[in-house]
Amino acid sequence: MKRHDTSVTKIIVLTLVAVMTIVLSAFGSANYYWERSQRTGDLEYHLTVISSQLASSLALPLWNFDTKQVDKVIESTMRHPDVFGVIVRGADGVAGISGFVRDPQWRAVPSKGEIRNRGLLSRTEKISIHGSQVGVVHLFMTPRFLERSMHRFAINNIVAIVTLNVFLVFIPFQLIRRNVIIPLQAIETYALKVSSGEAEAADVPEGDFFGELNNLNRSIVGMTRSLAEARQEQVRKTAEQVLRESETILRAFIDVMPVGVRWSDSDDVIKHVNTCFIEMFGYTAADIPTLDEWFLRAYPDPDRREYISSRRKAVVRAALVDGTPIQPLESIIACKDGSDRHVIVNTQFSRDLRLDIFTDITERESLQNRLLNAQRLESLGVLAGGIAHDFNNILTGIMGNISMARMVLAMPGKSDKLLDNAEKAALRATELATQLLTFAKGGAPVKKTVSIRKIVDESLSLAIRGTNVKGVVQLPDSLHDIEADEGQVSQVFNNIVINAVQAMPGGGEISVHGMNVVLGSENRFILPPGDYVKLSFTDQGCGMPEDVRKKIFDPYFTTKSHGMGLGLASVHSIVKRHGGYIDVRSTIGEGTTFTLLLPSTGKTSLEEETGERVTQCDVPAEGAVLVMDDEEMIRELAAEILGHLGYEVTTCASGEEAIRMYLGAKEGNKPFSYVIMDLTVPGGMGGRESAAEILAFDPCARLIASSGYSNNPVMASFRDYGFCGAIVKPYTPAELARVVHSIVAARV
Repeated sequence: MKRHDTSVTKIIVLTLVAVMTIVLSAFGSANYYWERSQRTGDLEYHLTVISSQLASSLALPLWNFDTKQVDKVIESTMRHPDVFGVIVRGADGVAGISGFVRDPQWRAVPSKGEIRNRGLLSRTEKISIHGSQVGVVHLFMTPRFLERSMHRFAINNIVAIVTLNVFLVFIPFQLIRRNVIIPLQAIETYALKVSSGEAEAADVPEGDFFGELNNLNRSIVGMTRSLAEARQEQVRKTAEQVLRESETILRAFIDVMPVGVRWSDSDDVIKHVNTCFIEMFGYTAADIPTLDEWFLRAYPDPDRREYISSRRKAVVRAALVDGTPIQPLESIIACKDGSDRHVIVNTQFSRDLRLDIFTDITERESLQNRLLNAQRLESLGVLAGGIAHDFNNILTGIMGNISMARMVLAMPGKSDKLLDNAEKAALRATELATQLLTFAKGGAPVKKTVSIRKIVDESLSLAIRGTNVKGVVQLPDSLHDIEADEGQVSQVFNNIVINAVQAMPGGGEISVHGMNVVLGSENRFILPPGDYVKLSFTDQGCGMPEDVRKKIFDPYFTTKSHGMGLGLASVHSIVKRHGGYIDVRSTIGEGTTFTLLLPSTGKTSLEEETGERVTQCDVPAEGAVLVMDDEEMIRELAAEILGHLGYEVTTCASGEEAIRMYLGAKEGNKPFSYVIMDLTVPGGMGGRESAAEILAFDPCARLIASSGYSNNPVMASFRDYGFCGAIVKPYTPAELARVVHSIVAARV
């Protein structure tokens, strides 16, 4: 623990050191300057003596004009180590006669010029003989060696001062340290530990305490313990107050948020829910005191509840361990009034608190559904011409062949052929109607296992009817099936192909490629890991600029004068609902490619057909069959087909009649073996409602669902509604026989 020691003892010691240092330093400085003054005086004296001697020695050689002798005299003078230079001039003091000066290597070299060097001592002496002035000599001496000697003197002086200072301070300091400083430090350490909350870890100071220090020790021990206890109590109260205030502020902030917020602690106890949460779901904090109670009410389905609960615990655990961010979760919540809310849940952590933020997207989903419906109307207008053309051709074939059959009824061979042709034309009409119904279906995805190849072929053939565009499909036999809503996926493919056709008014080619891919846990598409089918639709159109490409999935954005801008917006929405990904790349003048990733089952349709094929058994057709359909023509056709197969057939027009007839036959010991029920009866009870009542009476009843709407949820998951089989209208005798025989085979 870093601290500044400001004890009185140390201040005294430091003051003593400072005073001694100042006194000794002053003495040393005075001694230094006195010594320097003495040595400088000696140097000036030598300058005077040497200059006088030099003037006397030069008088006779100058009188005789003997310059060689002058140089010798000067060189002799230059041998003195303190002499820097000598200049000899004539009687007028201007004309140079001779001179020597020191070079950088301190050698004497001739010089007749001026000597200019700051810091030199100089003296000028007249040279006279017999009373006459014959010249002037300038002598220069350097204090260089004086400075060196003074530097050594200063160092010796400082060493002496420091040694004396240490000797005069060290001994008293050690005595004070042992008897005062160390005991005070022990008391200080104890006080710091207690004041910082380490009262239990702090040992009572021990040492040589005497006099006032012993009393001080006892006083500080008692005082610090009292202060530490008071401080801990104050800290606890302050923390509780801050926590209460922060919770109050947090509650106030949460309550004004425009989204639902639930606040729970680490023990999964729900502490608070805001007003928006209560308005959104109807639950108060009293209704859902814990997260377990919340999951029980919000997710009535046990399997869904277990999945959501276990997933939340896993992501929360990962977030607490390694800081993994919790991704938003899209979910459907059951409200208190029985309605459902489609929400996105974001989870955040704040200390030991967990905030779950619920964003309601129910209205947004409803708006998207309305946009999809509006887009279907736009797309159907594009397709209407081709559909009408094909239907006219098909109806011409049906009516023509039937008319011809009537004319040649007396000729069985010809009539059989004509009726076969009429049947083929009717089958083509059935396929086209099925495609149209599939395309027109909307709403939430009703998923089932479907073949990508089948949907691509149907969508491509439907969208390019009556155009000069050629479709090329390159899908491998190993391409996996997908779990999807066939109608909505068909709508995606139709919209993409329609856009491609419109981008090629002069004709061209649309190529479709597919492959199976496996995505890891960290992929650039931000999709869950697993098996996917990758599809690409490439056209040879005009392409699109980058600014258009960035906006093509925006609702109501269009570059067409007659368009509504909903087609590709619905494509993006449907792909997202199916847990997939869509991207587009385009080059001006070369074309556009749409790339889709859709979750797959990991199996091909061939594998499933092989595993699920029902082998028709040679069980004789026997028993009674009840057919319920509001169309008389359908009832008569079904009666003819089943009668031909060997069944006893009874028909009725509504679900109420079917219930009454089934109960009567059961009570009369002549029960129906099978009941074929139309799901949609205008103005009456349909097959779904009447089936529920029949099954309540007879759980072993064998019911078959029938509908002209192939994408009805009951048709997609008929077993979930108590039916044993399903058949789509219109159907052939062979198809009806296959469905009935499959139920017979299941019984066997």
